[in-house]
Amino acid sequence: MNQIEIVYLEPLGAAWSRMKDLLFRPFDLTRWMVIGFTAWLAQLGKGGGATGNFPFNHKYASIHEIGAFLHQYLMLIIGLATGVLLLGVVIGLLVAWLGARGKFMFLDNALTGRAAVAEPWRRWRKQGNSLFLWRIAFGCILLGVLLVIGGLCVGVAWPDIHARVFNGWAITAIVAGFLLLLPTGLVAGYIMVLLDDFVVPLMRKHDLKTNAAWHLFLPLWRAQIGPFLLYGLIRYAVGLLLGVGLIFAGCLTCCCLFCIAGIPYAGTVLLLPLHVWKRYWGVEFMRQFGPDYDVWVPIPAELKATHNIPDSIQQPGNRVLKPSA
Repeated sequence: MNQIEIVYLEPLGAAWSRMKDLLFRPFDLTRWMVIGFTAWLAQLGKGGGATGNFPFNHKYASIHEIGAFLHQYLMLIIGLATGVLLLGVVIGLLVAWLGARGKFMFLDNALTGRAAVAEPWRRWRKQGNSLFLWRIAFGCILLGVLLVIGGLCVGVAWPDIHARVFNGWAITAIVAGFLLLLPTGLVAGYIMVLLDDFVVPLMRKHDLKTNAAWHLFLPLWRAQIGPFLLYGLIRYAVGLLLGVGLIFAGCLTCCCLFCIAGIPYAGTVLLLPLHVWKRYWGVEFMRQFGPDYDVWVPIPAELKATHNIPDSIQQPGNRVLKPSA
């Protein structure tokens, strides 16, 4: 691999220019809404949940009444709980599947400059399904690690749990759990950044499944581990600054921004420039490592005409970062 001068701010600036080319040169509300839909799909599966209350008046119930109620309706309670759990799992898997497919739809629109839903949904089916299965496997591994950490913490705290006191063992378990969970979360988050920013674009460029794209990317990561770690730190810092800025903007708008951002799809459409900018950032950073990692491809003339792609969408090669002498 040729010696290259790694830059960090130029990809940010190039990504910003790419974003303006896609969304504002010229501005087209229909294109904005369609690309926003694919960006919203790409965000699915990143979190969420619901809570509720059991309608039970504890003031007028004794332990014996609670026990009698549980004994009488035990099978019904187990059945309902199982049904809710299975429904939650099915919905979670569906959301994760749509999110995996959506990542390639959003990336395809960002790289081609078009605003399409059906065609990229069909075209990148293999990659989307592969990404879905990989993320499920990764989630199961992560869950297993968390269960092991939880078991170790319970084992450490067991003397205090058994004695029903909160003393040294319980405190030690809490500290140990924090020291184990923090790096686990950081490593898992960093892996997902590498997956989304670099592996997914390589899957699209080389028509690869997830594991094959990781095999292509990991030698580059090992050879340039310092720059990629620094990229992750800068990305985290920029994300933190953006988060603070959005909170400040929400306060200035009397929480109107928070209300809109909390609405599914509407929030993504509102913040679409930030999503597009972030999508381009990793692509622009990776392309400086050579043609195998430059995921931009020429846009065919017929595609530009069919999808009314603006002429301002830059063709690949105009912003390639040059190797050092």
